[in-house]
Amino acid sequence: STIRVISGNFITARPVGIVDGVDFRNSGLVRKVDAAGIRRSLDFGAIVLVSPFGFSPTGEAFNLTMEDVATSTAIASRADKLLFLTEVPGIREKLDDSDSGIDTELALADAKRLLAALPGPTQPSDTAFYLQHCVRACEGGVERSHILPFATDGALLMEVFTHDGIGTMVVDE
Repeated sequence: STIRVISGNFITARPVGIVDGVDFRNSGLVRKVDAAGIRRSLDFGAIVLVSPFGFSPTGEAFNLTMEDVATSTAIASRADKLLFLTEVPGIREKLDDSDSGIDTELALADAKRLLAALPGPTQPSDTAFYLQHCVRACEGGVERSHILPFATDGALLMEVFTHDGIGTMVVDE
């Protein structure tokens, strides 16, 4: 059987603009996701490749973050689950202790409280970096969002097929 990969202009973007006196030029944010177009491609039996580029209605190209694209796409397509394979192993039970265990399940309300107490993230290794996207996804209707360590062989399978998983799952209860 043939494996088809379809890519297209599924993302409409808008410019970040000028923030605190800095012009972000060609950096953008997701304005809209063509969920119907993605669904038609999936119904065709294809794998959909969504790139981190979006175009404005006037044809300007914008560079987007993969986290924004993934979260926006999951929300727009009403996904059941969103998984991030990341530099971090998940959210630690004791944030300041790198030897503490991973909190395997966080209720959305607890994740929001934790996010509010953390400093704003500046890089992907910051605790709040992926957590903010998991919270946004769950608030947007995605039931479960996961932070998984890419450095662990089989992390995706362990998360999906074992009871406790390996990373942190944010659940909208």
